[in-house]
Amino acid sequence: MDRIFRKLQKLSESFYVNLPKKWITKFNLDKESSISIDIRTDGTLLISPKLKQDKGDLKDELILHSSPHVVREIITNSLSGQTNLVVISDKEIPKKIRSEIRLFVNGLPNTEITEEEKQRIVIQNFGYKKIPTKKLIHRLLYLIADMFDDLKKDAIEDLEYTFGQLRKFYFILVIHIRTYLRTSVYVTEDNDFTPLEAMDYRMFCEKIQAIGKILRDLRLSESESVKGYFHEIHKYFNDVMNAYLKKNIGLAHEAWLIKEKIVKEGKSLMEKSNDCGDKVKLKDLILIAENCKKLAALI
Repeated sequence: MDRIFRKLQKLSESFYVNLPKKWITKFNLDKESSISIDIRTDGTLLISPKLKQDKGDLKDELILHSSPHVVREIITNSLSGQTNLVVISDKEIPKKIRSEIRLFVNGLPNTEITEEEKQRIVIQNFGYKKIPTKKLIHRLLYLIADMFDDLKKDAIEDLEYTFGQLRKFYFILVIHIRTYLRTSVYVTEDNDFTPLEAMDYRMFCEKIQAIGKILRDLRLSESESVKGYFHEIHKYFNDVMNAYLKKNIGLAHEAWLIKEKIVKEGKSLMEKSNDCGDKVKLKDLILIAENCKKLAALI
């Protein structure tokens, strides 16, 4: 990243600064060009070379031609922020492809098939732009906390439902991040983050998703060692979550340091256990601890 220093100039009652010629040339700007200026809470300004995305970035309606791979195209374009997809075919869309489209669309958040004809299917995504990106991350953390509680209560149906909610909110967040990184346009009004922070958000939420998958498949045994270690991992996650919500670097660093002690304890319990099932559970809990440390490193 280039850093350029310029002196602030004053003309009448207005202040201004010259923009780098290299930047003007790179983006083909002239005196009639529009730029966007985002004022951040830390006092910095983000100047972008365009006020809005190019027409080719995200169209109001994207046409996809029916093929054995069209479902993958639907998912890819949904992740990129496309809200209106139309699948067309010069012949009747095969039943197998139609069924796959229905199955995957039903798994996408706030997404519905709004029109369905023999040679045409219209898919629309509603409402995901209304949720601020940072609130999505908070929601993911609270859902993991709920999954820990569901496991403690042996509420398996609730556990499955909570994981389904986790997947949906994770998907919405991926849409936010990928749309911003692809087009430099914020999906919501929550526009106070940089490209680097966007990548951190993505990695942070991938770790949350990984913890969710482990918890979904985990079943506690009657073993006191497994139960005790589960409670310790639960506390460890809560400490990391608390550090994130408070944006407390000190708490995050403490959580980051304690991971080795927790993992060492888990491995010791595995060596002492004679039950293969308990060993697998302890190994899964160790994986959660490792992901918690990665979360702490990203705070």
